Amino acid sequence: MSAIPKNKSDIILRAALEQFAENGFHSSPVSQLANIAGVGVGSIYRYFKDKDELIHAVFAMVDTALQKGMDTPSDSSLSDQQQFIQLITNLIHYLNAHPWDFKFLEQYYSSPYSIQTKRATFSDEDSTEPVNPFVKFFSGGSRGTIKELPLSLYLAMIFGPATFLLRNSLSGLVTIDDELIQQTAEASWNAIKL
Repeated sequence: MSAIPKNKSDIILRAALEQFAENGFHSSPVSQLANIAGVGVGSIYRYFKDKDELIHAVFAMVDTALQKGMDTPSDSSLSDQQQFIQLITNLIHYLNAHPWDFKFLEQYYSSPYSIQTKRATFSDEDSTEPVNPFVKFFSGGSRGTIKELPLSLYLAMIFGPATFLLRNSLSGLVTIDDELIQQTAEASWNAIKL
């Protein structure tokens, strides 16, 4: 866990992140979360209506940190390929350095909890200023350099390789280094470029 929590709500969110990442949503009872956070069960319900709301709040915390961690200044001198590789590199570096976040996101996106989030991502593509950096990239001026594909396919072609690489790293099967990240980013680029 990177930041020191400032208040009870942050302490609860951090404890929940660790528990959900390690044990899953269903194997992390609120009483156990309260014990780990060092608060009473009632304190959790003071801040969060129920466990579902807590799960969504942990997602919002993790997603906000990930977006900040991936935020790169727009450099119009970079080619679309260089911008794309920078995004993938930032994504893998961030999630490799924050394994609790990665484990949590894997569970969240593989669960029914993520349906509304996924819908928002796809509607984000049509908004005037997308928030997700990958949606920004795909809805931006890169259309002349990449294949015309649905957003869902772009995201699968990016997150599939990155996810498997990160899983293998957490399992101790591979050691992620800059060369492996570069190879992964270039392979993802080759899958979508014209």
